Amino acid sequence: MMVNMVIIKIIFITLCVISTALAATESKQTKAGEDSHQIEFKNECIKAMCIADSGCVQTGCSIDIHGRQGCGYFRMNVWQFKQCYQPGREIGEDSEVAWVRCAEDYDCASNCIKQVASRFRLKCYGKTPCELLARLHDGGANGCRTGTTLTYWSHVKEICPNCHNYL
Repeated sequence: MMVNMVIIKIIFITLCVISTALAATESKQTKAGEDSHQIEFKNECIKAMCIADSGCVQTGCSIDIHGRQGCGYFRMNVWQFKQCYQPGREIGEDSEVAWVRCAEDYDCASNCIKQVASRFRLKCYGKTPCELLARLHDGGANGCRTGTTLTYWSHVKEICPNCHNYL
């Protein structure tokens, strides 16, 4: 059992290093004007959140201000991935491998964030759709009930002042 946990941690760290290296390579290619990936933004709130989280650049994995490991465009953490029912996870695949893959895919990650918000939306009574989405993304199931998510929500509003009604 302990050996399995060590192997999983080694795989996870290796994936994070690889994803960071790939993101750095993609970033250099984009800056050089080569083969830039165009994201189709389906709504302005998600776009503002992507910009707030990563500049909407796939930059691998890092630790956020709350001490959580987050990956991809939205700095999605493994708990968010599990709360949206682990989309794209293959049978027998380690959930952390599937999480990193989803987090680094804009459509998978944005759909996951919306799914989690949909699950916990009733905890955000009276909030606008975009505020609900942003605060649940930043703070989890109780994101609308804690003041610690207000800074993130303010940042999203600065990027998109008219986003408060978007979902």
